[in-house]
Amino acid sequence: MRRKWIPGLIGLIIVVGCVLGFKQYMNSVRTDVTMMETWKPVKMIQAGQMITSDMIHKVQIPTVQHMGNALLERSQIVGKRTIIPIGETEEFLSWKIGPDALFPTGDEDYIGFKIDFVGAVNNMVRRGDKVTAWVEYTVPKVFDDFGNEITDAQQAALLAANPNLTFKKVYTNKLLENLTVAYIKDQEGIEITDATSSGPISLPLSSDQKDVTNSDRYRQNASGQPSYITFIMSPEQYETFAAGAKDGNIRLGLPNMMEMKMIGTISKSKNDHMDEKDSSKGPVKMDNNISITPDQSVPASQSPSNQAGNKSTPVADSKGEISK
Repeated sequence: MRRKWIPGLIGLIIVVGCVLGFKQYMNSVRTDVTMMETWKPVKMIQAGQMITSDMIHKVQIPTVQHMGNALLERSQIVGKRTIIPIGETEEFLSWKIGPDALFPTGDEDYIGFKIDFVGAVNNMVRRGDKVTAWVEYTVPKVFDDFGNEITDAQQAALLAANPNLTFKKVYTNKLLENLTVAYIKDQEGIEITDATSSGPISLPLSSDQKDVTNSDRYRQNASGQPSYITFIMSPEQYETFAAGAKDGNIRLGLPNMMEMKMIGTISKSKNDHMDEKDSSKGPVKMDNNISITPDQSVPASQSPSNQAGNKSTPVADSKGEISK
């Protein structure tokens, strides 16, 4: 009776061995054939950040998930600057990063100004950003039907001849687009960066959930309070910028990920005198007559995410500027 179990036991051992062997074989095939190594962020890297070695790590992914234009060499990624945010679930695609070009070329210069919380679009401006410079005229510009600017005296003369005549008033003008922010620093000369949020302890999140959370926290926390900002400007850009500052307040517009524009203000100051030299990039030209200052009628704690911009009107309700 006992001998009858022996063939069955041997058969069971053979079947189990075959199953385990086949499973091991399939695992080896999956690892050797269908998996590959690629680079992904340790956590979401926001737009405009320079990628350093501690921001990336090597991971294994199924080959079918690999994007054909993803970069596989570490040297192709480190030292570059992100063009759009890259989440920790994403590979580094070639079109999402670009060279770190935050230094003057040709006839460009570093030109610096004083700045504060509101002027830095409620402390949302960071190194590498491309901002828009607007001027909000202290006295609105007046134009005739042919688009020619007319003075107060000319207005009076025309109205005397025709009391029903109307004129077009312009309150704002876009001076410059894609103005590069080379540095934005605090009072001690330390670069302002995004600070890690230290919220309450929560349950572990998946990579997708962490990407969503980091996206929602975009520019919500800064490492310090801004005091100085340095732009990269050509002579023509600086001339346009300075001329606009003589006519009114300069406002900085910052496009965010949702294609909105947040606004900060640069105004004229008579008593500000500052000489700054950037330790890594050389001398910085300073305009002693222009500084970026807040509008006292708007609290600094006002959320910048509720401010939107357009070209047509300077008032806060429709344009989202911090006006006087």
